[in-house]
Amino acid sequence: MWTRRGQPTAVDRTPEPNDMPVTRPEPEPRREPKTMATLQLGTSVVIKGHLAASENLTIHGPFEGTIEVRAHTVTIGRHAGIEALIVAKGVVIEGKVRGNVTATDKVEIRGTAQVHGDMPVSRGRRNTSSLV
Repeated sequence: MWTRRGQPTAVDRTPEPNDMPVTRPEPEPRREPKTMATLQLGTSVVIKGHLAASENLTIHGPFEGTIEVRAHTVTIGRHAGIEALIVAKGVVIEGKVRGNVTATDKVEIRGTAQVHGDMPVSRGRRNTSSLV
């Protein structure tokens, strides 16, 4: 379609580069600071093997194998039945553990705990156990 002066209408014109709408990239979503996560394994979860984590770990069910959480704390829940070697920064035991427990910081054995195994002292690091 043409106007009276012989110029194409806006519908018929091809847009010039300067006529193109300017699109700005959307800003990146705001990232919240990382919070410490805790992984929990319930009583219906059965795991056999090697478990390694880089966050706090709470186990409420059965486990057989090796648990390795070198920079964080492992909590063995009151209803857990663990047959494992445990290596962690801190260990809190409320349930049953059969196996050696090595902590570079602290081992807490609560009143409901049953532990059958050794708790060797790490060389050069503080390893204390306390009954709560």
